[in-house]
Amino acid sequence: MIKLEKVNKYFNRHKKNEIHVINNTTLHFDQTGLVALLGPSGCGKTTLLNVIGGLDKVNNGKIYINGQRITKKRAYKIDKIRNLNIGYIFQDYKLVDNMTVFDNVALVLKMVGIKDKKEIKKRVNYVLEILNIYRYRNRYANMLSGGERQRVGIARAIVKDPEIIIADEPTGNLDSKNTLEIMNIIKSISKNRLVILVTHERELAEFYSSRIIEIRDGEVESDRINEHDGDLDYTIENNIYLKDFKNHDVINKENLNVEFYSDGKEKIDLDIIVRNGNYYIHSNSFEKIIVIDDASGIELINDHYRKIDKSVYQKYEFNFSEIIDKNIKKRYSSILNIFTLIINGFKKIFDYSFLRKLLLLGFFASSIFILFSLSRIFGVLDLEDQDFVEYNKNYLQLIMTNIKVDDYLSYEQNNSVLYMLPGNSKVNFSITLDDYYQTVNASQYISGSLSSIKMLDVNDLIYGKFPENDYEIVIDKLAVKKLFDNKMPQQAGILSEEQLLNREVTINNMDTFKIVGITDLQSPSIYAMDNQLMNIIANTNEDYQVYDSKAWFVDKAIEPGMPGDGVTYLDYNLAKDKLTLKKGKWPEKDYEVMVNYENRYSMPLNKTIDNKINEQKLKVVGYYQGEEQYYLISPNTLKYNLITKSENITIYPKDKELGLSAFRELGLNIKDTYENAKKEYKESIKNSVVSTLVVSGIIIAISLIEIFLMIRSSFLSRIKEIGIFRAIGVKKSDIYKMFRGEIIAITTIACLSGIALMAYIIYVLREIDYFKKIFMLNPVVIGSAIVLCYIFNLFVGLIPVFNTLRKTPAQILARHDLD
Repeated sequence: MIKLEKVNKYFNRHKKNEIHVINNTTLHFDQTGLVALLGPSGCGKTTLLNVIGGLDKVNNGKIYINGQRITKKRAYKIDKIRNLNIGYIFQDYKLVDNMTVFDNVALVLKMVGIKDKKEIKKRVNYVLEILNIYRYRNRYANMLSGGERQRVGIARAIVKDPEIIIADEPTGNLDSKNTLEIMNIIKSISKNRLVILVTHERELAEFYSSRIIEIRDGEVESDRINEHDGDLDYTIENNIYLKDFKNHDVINKENLNVEFYSDGKEKIDLDIIVRNGNYYIHSNSFEKIIVIDDASGIELINDHYRKIDKSVYQKYEFNFSEIIDKNIKKRYSSILNIFTLIINGFKKIFDYSFLRKLLLLGFFASSIFILFSLSRIFGVLDLEDQDFVEYNKNYLQLIMTNIKVDDYLSYEQNNSVLYMLPGNSKVNFSITLDDYYQTVNASQYISGSLSSIKMLDVNDLIYGKFPENDYEIVIDKLAVKKLFDNKMPQQAGILSEEQLLNREVTINNMDTFKIVGITDLQSPSIYAMDNQLMNIIANTNEDYQVYDSKAWFVDKAIEPGMPGDGVTYLDYNLAKDKLTLKKGKWPEKDYEVMVNYENRYSMPLNKTIDNKINEQKLKVVGYYQGEEQYYLISPNTLKYNLITKSENITIYPKDKELGLSAFRELGLNIKDTYENAKKEYKESIKNSVVSTLVVSGIIIAISLIEIFLMIRSSFLSRIKEIGIFRAIGVKKSDIYKMFRGEIIAITTIACLSGIALMAYIIYVLREIDYFKKIFMLNPVVIGSAIVLCYIFNLFVGLIPVFNTLRKTPAQILARHDLD
């Protein structure tokens, strides 16, 4: 049944305080009988019992349980063997206090694979009735007396019908009456199975045991068969045998019947008062008065004390084999599934004390800070095009000053170029917002990167149509966003991009344009017909320009003192239908100019004037009649003027890489506007990113440390529970599941609510434009916060569980902080 071969175990091995607690011990135990281990305190009895029961490890030697070796095996294998073969009875009961009596006993049946509720109920109720505690089946374990708790411990040990019972001082915490009752039960159990008992009470061992092994200093001092057939002289403390008293006096009157028992000549001086059914007793001799009732535990026996003989335990019968379903095979089984562990986790939290529930506020606060920090991190790391894109994303830009017309024209002929624009391509259109009386005088500028309509096709439009004439334009959604950022359109009732369709926009000196289409290419562009590009650049609303060049595209914006100060050049085609030709002809050729008829004397016809474009003086070829003071020139001349007055050239290449290579081969400084803007933006926010990451990282770290400390604090109060579960054979995986369920429940209740609250706060804050760039809120951010909380809580929460479960059950139970 059980065999030990040369077993040795040390405490504090290889240290000065080394103890050889089991010294080269070899033993063999039969299949039945009650074997008592006797010896003084500290001799190694309990340690020997623990290694036999698989609760502790040995340093060397072999131990076999029913032919299966349990030494030098993995914990799972040891647990399986001991769980299927051994039942445990502990001195301090080792019951799960927050479980009922029934559940404490039923637990071990589930551990051996018995899941049928009827079979469980039948077995549990039988052992509870045999042990006379059936009436307590629905009572929680912590509500029982010591004797009742030990009976529950015995019921738990025998309900799975093990072949071996390990009992470590099962009567150590009991009074004499309960001691005898428990020993009678254990003796009855040993009739058909092996019971190994550790006790300090030699008289009990001599009376009940069939074999006695005496141990001293870790060695077996004697091992003998106990053939004791005598009686047990064992006084039950709370039993008073009346016939053993020397004196017995009786006072019997009409309404008075008093019997007095004593051993000596004690003087009785009592006042007894009966009032309203209550007895009032006063001792004039100041002796202690003890009232005997149902709660006192004292029993009066009208007989002499007699020694105990075998009949006291022979009357107990334990015929468990007649009750159980023998077709059910025992197997080492898990007691929890995914649903049970989560449900139990929530139940555990609801049963928390008020102070422990306050800990949930810590999880709640930590989850708030975690989402806050992640939102900041994602926000600062998320580079959206709208944050930095200023030009059409397809544009390249030649960085240069003092541009020569001939150079510009030669660049235009480069095979990598589709078209070029002088300057940086930024233009502004004015839109009137007079939809309401309150906004009748309101207007706003739409700013964008001027682009050719040829860059688009119909599939690029999300709203509207393709332009059909020179004064229809398409704008990108990103340009609209910049318009909406100042909230003026919203105040005028324009709430969406689609509402801008068919609205008119204006630019200086040109007819009214109409917005007919909206794109969503993440490029802040305004698309117009090719033949309008130069005129739009020349007449853009300069009072709202945001150019990165110091030059302006209209001469009246040129620094005072320069030639042409105060002059506005205009493509004559824009004024041809509005002005009257007074004399001469329209300026169709390069470097020809038409001026107001009022200037006929200072600017004679067919003569050059001081105004120069591309270093060439302009020749007056005609006069117009009107109040305007435009200098009308040809489209080419206007283009030359823009070229010479601009810094930088915008290029739309056939292919970006080819364009960059082609112009770099010419030794020119060319950049990709998109990549350059992205790089500059990254550089500008670098310090902000670093500081945000550091601060947010610290906040997350503090939050996670707080979670760790709270979980660890919660765990420390559960070590006793873990020790009990491991001692009775619960799988390590089930204990992990148990804590996983509780952690999942804590995270779900506390962390998810905190994340939900913070998500709402961030959502409200992001309604303010300033906070949109600071915080990001989307399913990824929220999901990351949730996943981080669950993963970290599970990981950190299971670390102390892992560290504890690495120890043997005996080591866990030996911890000084269990209670």
